[in-house]
Amino acid sequence: MDFSPVQRIAIPCGPVAYRQAGTGIPLVLIHGWRGSSRYWQGTMDTFSAIRRTFALDLPGHGETPARGAPIDIESLAAMTLDLADRWGLERFDLAGHSFGGAVAIAIAARWPERVRRLAVASLGTVRNGLEQLVLGQAHAHMSQCLRLSRPWHDLGRHLHRLMQPVIDRIGADPSVSRTIAGAFVQRLPDDPDLVREGVLEFLRADPVSALEVAIASGSPAFLQALPKVTAPTLLICGDGDRIMPVSAAVALAARLPDARLETIPQCGHLPMIEQPDACHRLIRDFLLGDV
Repeated sequence: MDFSPVQRIAIPCGPVAYRQAGTGIPLVLIHGWRGSSRYWQGTMDTFSAIRRTFALDLPGHGETPARGAPIDIESLAAMTLDLADRWGLERFDLAGHSFGGAVAIAIAARWPERVRRLAVASLGTVRNGLEQLVLGQAHAHMSQCLRLSRPWHDLGRHLHRLMQPVIDRIGADPSVSRTIAGAFVQRLPDDPDLVREGVLEFLRADPVSALEVAIASGSPAFLQALPKVTAPTLLICGDGDRIMPVSAAVALAARLPDARLETIPQCGHLPMIEQPDACHRLIRDFLLGDV
C-alpha cells in the first residue's frame, strides 16, 4: 500500500504530523491507542473523491513527537480543534477509531457547532454501575501512580529509544507480527507488509504517551461528554472484537442522543483494515445521508 506523505504543522502545544488527501467536505480521522495515521490510509484512498481527509498522528504516536506535558482526552480534543483551525476547517465530519473515537466524542460534545457528522469504530463504554465504579477507581489510582512516576518518564523514553533497533527486528519477524496483530483482528490482512508496518507502529509508540492514553481511556470525563453530543453518530463494531465487545458498543449507543450501531460480521478491533469494504460502505452511506 502506498501511504500519503507525512506533513507537519506547528501549533501551540507542539508539532503534529498528519496526512492529507482528496477533495470535498473535510473529514478528520483520529487513530487509536498505539496506532497512527497509517491505519486510515485505506479510508483516505476510498473517500478521496468525495472528502478532503486529514489523518493526524497523536502525540507520541506515528511521526508526532511525545509531549512533555501530560496528555488526556480533553487536551487531545483541544489539540485536534487547533489543527482544524489551522487547516481552515469551519465545520467537518469526524471519525475516530477506539481511543480516537473517545477524542472525537469529546470534540463533538464541546464544540457541537463544528462537527457535522460523527463516525466511531470499535469503542464502547461501561455496561452497568459496578463497571463504572471499578473503572472510576482504577482511573483515579492509575492517574495518581502516573503523577508520582513522572520523574522516571524521561528514563523510560531513553531506554525505549536505545532498544528501538531490537524492537524493530522483533516486530519485523513475520511470526511475531502475525501473533501481535492476531490479538486485535479476526482475520489478518492479505498484505504481509501491511501487517508488519502496523505492528512496528504499535511497538514504536512512545511508552509514556501510550500509558497516558491507556489511563485516559477510563476518564469519567468521557461519560460526562456523551449526553452533550448532538451530531448524528454512527457506531461500528466487529462481532468478534476481543478488545471492545459488542455489548459495550450497545451501552455506548444507549448513552448517545442520536446514534445508531452497525455490527460487521467476522471482524475484530480494526474494521477499516479487516473488513474495509463493509466498514467504508457504512461510513459512506452515513456521511452522504441527509442531515
